[in-house]
Amino acid sequence: MKISTILIIIGMIIISLYFSVEVSYYASADTVVDNKSDVPYLLIPKINVEQSINNKSISYGIYFEPKSSKPGFGTTILFGHRTFHGSPFLNLDKLKKGDNITVSWPGLGNVEYTVEKSFVVPASYRMSVDQGNTLFLITCYPLGSSKERLIIQANQTKINPFQATKTNETSKKPYALLFIALFFVFGLILDYAYPIQEDKIILFIVTVTLTVFLLLGYFFPLPADQVSSYISNVSSFFGFD
Repeated sequence: MKISTILIIIGMIIISLYFSVEVSYYASADTVVDNKSDVPYLLIPKINVEQSINNKSISYGIYFEPKSSKPGFGTTILFGHRTFHGSPFLNLDKLKKGDNITVSWPGLGNVEYTVEKSFVVPASYRMSVDQGNTLFLITCYPLGSSKERLIIQANQTKINPFQATKTNETSKKPYALLFIALFFVFGLILDYAYPIQEDKIILFIVTVTLTVFLLLGYFFPLPADQVSSYISNVSSFFGFD
């Protein structure tokens, strides 16, 4: 086996691990909330965010900081990733002063906010949870890095009576299968284009094996936090932090 083949196999393994993050997220996203009729939602029309809020982990999408207050009762803090785990805050940096945000919270109401400002702080920054009726959306910055945090500050303007929010959010499981299919096609194209004829069968076997690994992650998804921990350990090992 050529050294180039070994390097490609290592690269495929790393890529499959990153794909497994998304497969695990989308395969388990529908089961994160125990009672789907009692789910809070975050709606940001400017960047097409219509997603449920969870109280388990940022690895499951938009996460409510339990040390903060519920909307309408003080400072509310929500976290979300810009890359992986569904990337709910991918375009958070596009929000400007005056943009509208709604947090629809069963039992409380549809709480309306207006963006006041955005700012960037070190990753070690600790935010006070006693800043009045204010909403903070927090994500990593810049895109693809976790060195800093981008924070959107929005002030509460009014609370409307709660109405079940009609969103475009549907089952996310098909997206997991799409990621698996993309990886398999990528492996086949790589195998077809690889110039070392005697190692083609090895790359094909690796492609099939890793695709089966992703399929197992679809049918038996690991906890999102556990998958992220594996990725972090691999990145640290190869010096990608």
